[in-house]
Amino acid sequence: MLNKEFFRHNCDPFLKYLNRAGSVGIVIMDRQFIITDCNDYFLRMIENDNRPCGDHLSKYLAHEDKTFMKQLIREETDRIRLTIVGQKGSRISMSGYFTEFASGYVLFLERAWIEDDEVIKEISKLNNEMANMTRELNKKNIELQRANARINNLLRTDSLTAIANRLYFMEYYSKIYASALRHGNALSLIMADLDYFKKINDQYGHQVGDEVLVAFATILKENSRSGDLAARYGGEEFVVLLMQTDAKGGKKQAERIRKNLEDKEIGSKKIKVTASFGVAELKSGDNMDDLLRKADEALYRAKGQGRNRVVV
Repeated sequence: MLNKEFFRHNCDPFLKYLNRAGSVGIVIMDRQFIITDCNDYFLRMIENDNRPCGDHLSKYLAHEDKTFMKQLIREETDRIRLTIVGQKGSRISMSGYFTEFASGYVLFLERAWIEDDEVIKEISKLNNEMANMTRELNKKNIELQRANARINNLLRTDSLTAIANRLYFMEYYSKIYASALRHGNALSLIMADLDYFKKINDQYGHQVGDEVLVAFATILKENSRSGDLAARYGGEEFVVLLMQTDAKGGKKQAERIRKNLEDKEIGSKKIKVTASFGVAELKSGDNMDDLLRKADEALYRAKGQGRNRVVV
């Protein structure tokens, strides 16, 4: 351990070294606590570019610490705690040792803890930053959820007619089919195909053909109940899945759709369009493919019997 003799004979070179130290504040004072020298780190603590030689140490202490010097009667003190106040109003809590040498005292200070008000200020700052980050994260999550919803909607929706596409129809059909088997509910399927659709495209162009597809999809949606699903199955072929509906009810609904389409004038050309319909009901022992196959066979017979009709 360094003793008093060391400071009496080696104080100058010791200070030259410590003046370059960046974490320890050193203050040299006479017996009246008048500052005679200090290192650069202490200058930064008190926010001063010039060495405060001639100033009393108490000038740079918080008010509550100015009485501590009255207690320095012994040659050395235990570890002390002080709050250094800078000229610009900053407060830095320090700890260190107060040591006597030949002509006065040396005070060694290092930052050891944070005052309660600094802790509260820092916690408040961090809380505000965290709240801002949380709000931003929530905003991004909402945007991500909306983007995912849009992507899912695009994946499940026919881009032209805005009704379900074949992919989503099969996904939904699988769930409804399982529910119908489990609960013994009736389930029917309408399969429809626009009559002579190729001729419409050839005669009026594909833009008018698209108008026909959109108009037919709209009629399907308008004549579907909650829980039913209308979908574009492919090209000019459409399907409607009917929950808790037998073949009789399916035929009635298909006939209503057929009549609405037959009576409608579509697009600026006000063309008349018809469609053929096949209806099938899920029977005991049928699998998913059986219902689709039976509806397709009924549709094929409707076309063979002259089109613009419903066959069960």
